[in-house]
Amino acid sequence: MKKLLVSLIIFISFTSQLMAMTQNQMFIIQQTLNVDQGKVTKQMHMDFWKDVPNKDDVAKFMETTGLMAKITRDGMQYQMELWKSALISYQNKQVFKSDDYLKIREVMNDFINRVSKNIPDANERAQVVNQMETSMINSDNLLKSAAARTAMQSVQGPVIDLSEERISFVISNIEKSFVRIDKLLKVEWID
Repeated sequence: MKKLLVSLIIFISFTSQLMAMTQNQMFIIQQTLNVDQGKVTKQMHMDFWKDVPNKDDVAKFMETTGLMAKITRDGMQYQMELWKSALISYQNKQVFKSDDYLKIREVMNDFINRVSKNIPDANERAQVVNQMETSMINSDNLLKSAAARTAMQSVQGPVIDLSEERISFVISNIEKSFVRIDKLLKVEWID
């Protein structure tokens, strides 16, 4: 699980060059997503949002400087829906892709296609596209391996042992991270 979330964080770090979020905001997002010790506090929330110039136009923030925050949230949702589909694939012994998974996968692909077109350096553009393609191959491999109830061989090399308990554990951790990032990205703090 850590390796897949690390891939997401590497992707986030790599694409952060394209976004204009402050270093403080990026640090807070990383703290929020930390797999082992992730947290979001009222103070972290205040510190994150103090760097947003116009809190009345959150949609504009999420489409411009806050795009990194949006893709982080969408990335967590993607991981959550992927692993939920993996659990059903494991239980049914056949590949399953939920409608929610297919929708968020399309959102992620659309984002990469739009963003990559704006990267002037051909090598950087190729790296972003390659990272996303690798991620999609790993996602397909996860679902196939879950259905076959075998360990998953990732494109990068690591092998991930799969069991119903492990998949459920991963889902639980992703859900906790998703709740934290969702809480952080709401303008008003909710206890």
